Amino acid sequence: MLLIEAGISLSILTFVGLMMLKLSLNILQPRQWGLQQTLTDAYLTYERAYAERIPFENLTANNSPWPQFPSTSATAVEIGRLPGNRPIYGTVTRTRVPDTGNYPIDGGTGNLATNPAAMKVWKVQSVVTYKIGNRNYAKSRTVLRAQ
Repeated sequence: MLLIEAGISLSILTFVGLMMLKLSLNILQPRQWGLQQTLTDAYLTYERAYAERIPFENLTANNSPWPQFPSTSATAVEIGRLPGNRPIYGTVTRTRVPDTGNYPIDGGTGNLATNPAAMKVWKVQSVVTYKIGNRNYAKSRTVLRAQ
């Protein structure tokens, strides 16, 4: 009889323990989502800094990391790692768009009257797409570069 009571007690404790584990995981799920959002924001901060520091000659070159629109450059990247060393992967898509005031040689329609300083202005855009669970997300950062 003692063996049966001990077995029933262990079964009840196991059931309660599993329910508590499930409840604690439900509490942690929003934290995981918040952590993934923080990681993607941090990666986009890197993208913005890269777009701001690249020399203008490299930005406008034919082999630029940001090809001229409508061309794009897509690269698979590791955005970061979650606790437990679980990686988050995404895709970075880059492109650059010339300002309409640029001279025609720089992709615009400007002339000496509309652009007397011969400014070259480019909108540099990076878009990160990633997946959490069954949902797809996209975040972007845009930097204006002028010379």
